[in-house]
Amino acid sequence: MIANEEHRENLITLAKEYLRSAQSYPRDENDEPVEQYLEYLSLMYDEEIVKIMLKLPIMPSSRSIKKVAKELEMDVDELIKKLESHAKRGFVMKLGKSYSRPSPLQIHDSPFILQENLDSEDIVEFARLSREYFDGGYYKPWETSRSGTPRSRVLTVSEKVESKHQIVPMEEVYNILEQQTDLVVFPCPCRQRKEVEGIRKCKDKYPINNCINFGPFAKGLLTLGDPAVKRITVDEAKKLAEEAAELGLVHMTDNRSDDSVILCACCECCCGNLAGLVRFKDNPRAFARANYVSTVDEDACIACGTCVDRCKFDAITIEDHAIISLDNCVGCGLCAVTCPEDAIIIKHIEREVYPEMRKR
Repeated sequence: MIANEEHRENLITLAKEYLRSAQSYPRDENDEPVEQYLEYLSLMYDEEIVKIMLKLPIMPSSRSIKKVAKELEMDVDELIKKLESHAKRGFVMKLGKSYSRPSPLQIHDSPFILQENLDSEDIVEFARLSREYFDGGYYKPWETSRSGTPRSRVLTVSEKVESKHQIVPMEEVYNILEQQTDLVVFPCPCRQRKEVEGIRKCKDKYPINNCINFGPFAKGLLTLGDPAVKRITVDEAKKLAEEAAELGLVHMTDNRSDDSVILCACCECCCGNLAGLVRFKDNPRAFARANYVSTVDEDACIACGTCVDRCKFDAITIEDHAIISLDNCVGCGLCAVTCPEDAIIIKHIEREVYPEMRKR
């Protein structure tokens, strides 16, 4: 709840400092933060805490808590104590003796990942406000950078690739997982958000706990000791990925050629990554397609329609056999995973160039 005008102005300042960060902030045509986002931020930061947050840099940068305390003319231990509950909820990031402000992605998703937040009295309000500002247009900067580059990309399923020499490691699920040492699984924030509000359409179709994080971000989540975040092995992660594909969830990761930190299992009704193309149908660059396409063995296909039911992208029609539109196919491979006749295989095709991660 926004307490007064000073509180509002500080929240506006906080939001606008994210302008050039990935995912930015929900804003109107004048770059002013929308009201729902300000209310959302006010649930995280009251009028006292927001003043502290304005002294902190945005992740991955951080600042010594001693320097912050000195600038605020506060006792260090007192300041740490004030931030303790916010750190447990992921609203401020504690990195040893340094602290930082969460990224826009963390602001949007943290309330729906950690059990500390899911058990809170304000979680339904978090869900309502985030749905309203996201569906109101924030999905576009969430999905796509100002340059038009998608922030996420689809990964294909390896078992149905035409031949092993066509598997490109950075484009295939298992190969990405096999490069990791620290992995965690936690609730999908997109499905959890809908679950909290009681409006999840896929409640009886898809599970929630199959979002996988790895690398330094996984380590950071583990330090919170939250029961919703669980360490898993590579083999356990691969099993989760296999089960997700069989159920019909689309694998997605960061759209860059190195240092991916997440493996999402995305559904058509809740996922923010797919929203611009699947739900709102007005952001053709909502995500980067995999450099693979599905192809049909016309002699083996019996035109049963299983693949049509599995495809989320209107890429398949049935005549005497299944016909796949190369323009619509994103290369996820879901159609091939459960084809009863093994009539669909995945071929490699170059159509996306994945950007390198910008040096920090």
